[in-house]
Amino acid sequence: MIKLLAWRFWGGHVAVVLAVIAAGGLGLWQLHAWREHRAEAARDLTDARPVALASVMGGDSAFPGKSIGQPVRLSGSWLSSGTVYVKGREHGGRSGYWVVSPLLVDGTRSAMPVVRGWSTRPQAPSVSGAAAVTGWLQPGDGDGLVDEDRHDDVVPELAIPDLVNRVDTDLYSGYVIARDEPAAARTTLAAVGPQSTPGVSWSTGLRNLFYAVEWWVFGGFAVAVWVRWLRDELNPPVPEELREEAVAER
Repeated sequence: MIKLLAWRFWGGHVAVVLAVIAAGGLGLWQLHAWREHRAEAARDLTDARPVALASVMGGDSAFPGKSIGQPVRLSGSWLSSGTVYVKGREHGGRSGYWVVSPLLVDGTRSAMPVVRGWSTRPQAPSVSGAAAVTGWLQPGDGDGLVDEDRHDDVVPELAIPDLVNRVDTDLYSGYVIARDEPAAARTTLAAVGPQSTPGVSWSTGLRNLFYAVEWWVFGGFAVAVWVRWLRDELNPPVPEELREEAVAER
């Protein structure tokens, strides 16, 4: 033990201690980043302040997964055709229909499907003209349910690709659940709340977790190398020639 305190070893001791502290600190930093990424992915935006739709996504952009449930503001004109009724939607313990109408967004060539409300039957007052909508941004359904009758306005799910064939313009890659239905239909449609909040994938932030483990392994490796070097210095191996001479003398 006293030999380990020899001055010639102190430089190495200090270097290894600093390396272990640095590796441990960097590992903790990456672990914190991993937790932050997962917390960011799981945050519930449904009560956040509404933002302009254009600041979140465009008509031709992919759906922004981090913005699920984000309240957005948009304005435009209701299309005269394209309203559908999504069946099998629960409200107050009863099964009914979502009423979904496309809104051609101002300044774009794309329409946003807007869930206007819930109805017990596949019918609702029509809407037309200019409108301003505030609601929750949601991703389209993707369960692959088959529409058994493509000639009516009832659909099994709110899948954006299936709605494209029902309108004469492009559609956004998601939809908006309106907070308020136009005045003409407030007495016939029930309000619908946000349906989806972000889920956290097992791979979210995984690279940061790997980096954390990598730094800790590096710290352990530095200690192992230093211990091995000290052992060889304090107990140097006997050369083969000296071993043979010692055996011969015996």
